[in-house]
This record gives sequence, C-alpha cells and structure tokens, in this order.
Amino acid sequence: MYIKRIELKNFRNYKEIDINLCKGVNIFYGQNAQGKTNIIESIYIASTGKSHRTQKDMELIRWNSENAKIKIEYQKEKDESIEIYLSKGIKKQIKKNGVRLFKIGELIGNLNTVIFSPDHMKIIKDGPVERRRFIDIILSQVKPGYYYNLVQYLRTLEQRNNLLNEAKMNSSILKTIDIWNEQLADFGAKIIKARHEFICNICCIAADTHNRISNEKEKLNVKYHSSVEYCNNSEKEIKESFIKALENCIRIDMKRSLTHKGPHRDDILLFINGTEVKTYSSQGQQRTALLSLKISELKYIKEETGELPVLLLDDVFSELDRERQKYLIEFIKDMQTIITCTNVEYLENFMVDETKIIKVEGGMIVT
Repeated sequence: MYIKRIELKNFRNYKEIDINLCKGVNIFYGQNAQGKTNIIESIYIASTGKSHRTQKDMELIRWNSENAKIKIEYQKEKDESIEIYLSKGIKKQIKKNGVRLFKIGELIGNLNTVIFSPDHMKIIKDGPVERRRFIDIILSQVKPGYYYNLVQYLRTLEQRNNLLNEAKMNSSILKTIDIWNEQLADFGAKIIKARHEFICNICCIAADTHNRISNEKEKLNVKYHSSVEYCNNSEKEIKESFIKALENCIRIDMKRSLTHKGPHRDDILLFINGTEVKTYSSQGQQRTALLSLKISELKYIKEETGELPVLLLDDVFSELDRERQKYLIEFIKDMQTIITCTNVEYLENFMVDETKIIKVEGGMIVT
C-alpha cells in the first residue's frame, strides 16, 4: 500500500497544492509553522475521517474560505482514491472512488496509517483516555465490526447515563435499567475481548523491540487493565461479568449519574523491569516504550491485513537519540513513509534508495 498523490484545496494554510509521492521515503522539510504537519494531517483524515489535532472540522478550512477539499490517491490492490469535502455549516462529505460514504466506519480500514509524533508521548504520560484511543484507532482499522461496536457502545452508555440522571426525579424509570445493562454489556464484551486479544498480540512484539533498543537491559511488559473482572477472554463470560458489575454498582452510578464499569474506564498498563513506566521511568525510557509500541503497531497491522500501513512521522527524529533513530529507520526501508522535519541534513545518512525531498514554505511547495 502506498499513496501516489495528494491534492489539497483551501485546507489549513494551503490554497491549492498537488503533490506526487514516491513509494519510499517522502521528506517534507522547512521552518516551523509553514504547513508541514498539515500534509500529515490531511493523510490521517483520509485514513480515519478525523484529525489528530482538532475535533472541529471548521478549523481545517483555510482562513476566509467557505470550503476545503482533501483528495488522496493511493495504490492498494488497485488504484483507489479518497476525497474529503469540508464546508462551513454542512457535515463533511466523504467519497471513495467517487462514491459517497455515509458512515465513518465505511472509510476506516481502506487507507491504513500509523502516525507518530512528539504529541504521542501522551500515550505514555497522560491518562487512560489517550491509551484507549491508541487501541481503538488500531482496531478500527483492522477489525471489521470493531468501530461499529464502539459507536454503539458509546451511544448506549450515553442513554444509560441519561436514564440514571432521570431516575433521580422518577425512580420508576429504573425498571428499564436491565434492558440498557444487557445492551451495554453486549457491545462492551465484544470491545473488551478484542482489546484483550490485541494487547496479548502486541505484548510480545513490543517486548522484543524494546529489548533490542535497550541492548537487552530492559524488559517491557504491556497489560490490559479492565474495570470488569473476568477469568477467561470469552465473550460470554465477559458479558455475564459485565452485567453483574453494573448491577453491583447501581447505587454509585445513580448517585453520580455515571456508569463506573465498562471499557470506557479501562486502561493499558506498561512496565519496564516490573516498574510502571508512566510514574517511575525516565524520559528516555518512556520514549523507548513509545517507540516500541509504535513499531508493534506497524507489525500488528501487517500481520492482520497482509500489508504494511503508510507511516507518518511528524517531527519525530529530533526527539529521538541516534540509536532510536537507527532502529526506526530499519522499518522505513520496507514501507512508504512521510516525514516532516525542520532540517533535512541529519536525515541524509538514513535515506533509502527511493527518497523524495520536498521543501514547504508559507503553505506552498517550493521546487
């Protein structure tokens, strides 16, 4: 899989650009705030339907413009294209090969990407929300039905929470809580099972990667921590345990009008040599753990889909020391990679046979 062409109109600070990419390494370089990251962002939106930088689509439209367009042409089993249309006051439109898609779930999984930027240190340092997002984005790309189950779960969760709030004024409405518990546990069990299996799969990959990067000095362990207790990873047992947990927590749930058990409360725990990474590891160890996770993400997608994803590296190399840079470059040789950086000179030793270098300046491609 590789991207052949990027076309942007009124997107971020770009009025109009049309770029052809090579199959190997594509380097966009220039000073800060020139629009390099916007290239990465446009590809990511075509991959997932959402920006990794903002939740507001209107921020993606160029200043003083009414609409914007992203078009990505890529090669998979055949030539394909994804188009995203953004207009003020109108819901974004998505097309694949010229045919309109009406759900994000129809888009995800067509153009698989792995993005890596300094902001992703949040996965290591911040709260569980970032780590759950990390899992959900990967599984939505490679597991048919996962995104649907996640959307349905969140909708059911919202409805259950609304019922809990209304029950403060009308306790008789709680007669219907069992219906919502059943639905929530049904979708939730599928999500927990998929996440559990995913963590089991990448745990060994991440551990092996981390072991090599650290010169066999550190052992990385990744665990899935669920708020629902279960003995084995069967969907049936998880669902039964989930329903019991919801029933046991009904008093505290009613008091706060919130559901306290379920995959929306779960987390990934990372340990180096038995010590939790988030709290006790050095910054260098945390960066190595993140790099190990990202490489395991690449390998996992390859194993599940049979194809390497497009790798998006947004100003990453400046954050990594020489050894980590070299290790990451090993994986670039076999896949299409889009890199942004301020200085291309220090990347010269890492360039592969097929490399394209593009200068970005003030929202324009400088030839």
